Amino acid sequence: MSNSPPPRRRSQLLSSPENGLLSNFLNDGRNNELNHLSALDAAQVEHKRVREAAIRVFELHELREEHERILELERKEQERLRAEAAIVEEERRLRELRAKTVPKLPPEPTPAPPKKVEPTPAPRPEPPKPQEPVKQPTSEIKQQPAANVAAPQVNGILGGQNKPATNNAFASPTQAISAPKPEQRLAPPPLASGAVQAPAAQSPAANSISAQKNALAGRYVEIHKELKRLRQVLQAEAKVPGSPLKGKMGTFRREIRVSIGQLTGGKGANAQPIQKITTALKESLEGRVPSAPIEVSRFVVGQRQPVEGALNNDNTLPSLFIYLLNICAKGIISQFINECSANPKAADPIGVFTAHIFSQKDFLWRGESLIDILMAKFRVVCPVLFGLRGSDRTERGRLAIGWKKDGPGYVTEQTHNDRMTGLGAGFASISLRDFSKTSKANPYPPVNYWKALAGIVNSPPNETSNTQYVVLRAMIEGHEQRFLNFYGNAAIAALRLALIDFPQRAPANASAAQSLRAMVELLRTEGLVLS
Repeated sequence: MSNSPPPRRRSQLLSSPENGLLSNFLNDGRNNELNHLSALDAAQVEHKRVREAAIRVFELHELREEHERILELERKEQERLRAEAAIVEEERRLRELRAKTVPKLPPEPTPAPPKKVEPTPAPRPEPPKPQEPVKQPTSEIKQQPAANVAAPQVNGILGGQNKPATNNAFASPTQAISAPKPEQRLAPPPLASGAVQAPAAQSPAANSISAQKNALAGRYVEIHKELKRLRQVLQAEAKVPGSPLKGKMGTFRREIRVSIGQLTGGKGANAQPIQKITTALKESLEGRVPSAPIEVSRFVVGQRQPVEGALNNDNTLPSLFIYLLNICAKGIISQFINECSANPKAADPIGVFTAHIFSQKDFLWRGESLIDILMAKFRVVCPVLFGLRGSDRTERGRLAIGWKKDGPGYVTEQTHNDRMTGLGAGFASISLRDFSKTSKANPYPPVNYWKALAGIVNSPPNETSNTQYVVLRAMIEGHEQRFLNFYGNAAIAALRLALIDFPQRAPANASAAQSLRAMVELLRTEGLVLS
């Protein structure tokens, strides 16, 4: 039986004008192929219109984002240019200040050579010989020892007294600081910048070495800036989706920081932390974590040429490897500051680790160490180690000697002295390492310790600071025996100058200078007699 309505009812529905749409919908031909194709075409047209509108909106959004990105890059570049312009301007002012000189008072009345003495009617004492040098105060320089003592070279470097070591300078060998073996001794450098001289003008050689010292300190500042730029670039790259550095670089950084914080003095206790750090460095160096190559010459002091047989002779190394060495350097500096201020002896295991990492043959570039990365950071946090001077009481002086800022002001004097103590002890633990029993090359030989010591004790009396006395004490205390092992009698003369003569030129209120004088008696109890 059919369910369709009667014919009469159907004709009424079809003839109703207000039900035309419904009539069409209920028409028997509504499901034919033509209607379906027509509906499909209309849907496709609508879909195309919506899609094109969406694409236009998306493209407009991308253009706006690209525009904003370019504006942000432009803003950053403008900030960089302004910062670089400010640095250049400050450098220009600094050079102008360095070029200026304040006329010094004439020396004590001393007869000049005969050809320069103007005749006077009054009788004069017997003139000195033409080649006799201008005499210095006895507090600054004393009679040189005999030629068979290694100390005469010290006067050229440190400019201080140099008494020959007598037989009673050491107590019994079982109780005193032991005398160094002759084969272990090193000859001190022939000259050092800033050597104490008479008020007359410095020699051309001294001026040349002083210029070299300033150039070295400036180069370290440039390396430090390059390291900051590298860090910013890699950190930005690590945030890009799909970058091989994403996640991995942060993991390496944390592993290195944690491992350096675990370094102790126990025998064999450092094997695991050192292995983790070495593994991270090797993975970055071998490209297991890919990173863009970067010119290594941007991070070393001098120019280097390829060396036959060296593992890394190319102009570039992976940028991630340089970045991780920088992280190691930062961790080393932090450990010296945090752990060695109260306990300077804690510097030794950190120094051993530093020498181990920077002397690894896999991590050398053209046969030499990349320890300039670490020294660039030392130059920023402890400039007095590199011969820089400044007053502890002025803004300019504090900036010059590395006094850390705390917000708008500076950290307290005690905090500053603690930082300098840890850094001085750390520097000595790195620069006084004995590599005579290993085939590796010393990444930072003892001559650098000698130069740092000379740069401090040769400061003119009006340029000394409490910071210098703090750093000097930290460099010497606990490291006397190693210094003696390397330089023998020359080291004794240098210690005499650093602990006796240098503090005598200090202001009366310099408390740290008194601690240097106290070390003389402390060393006497250990068998080393300096006075």
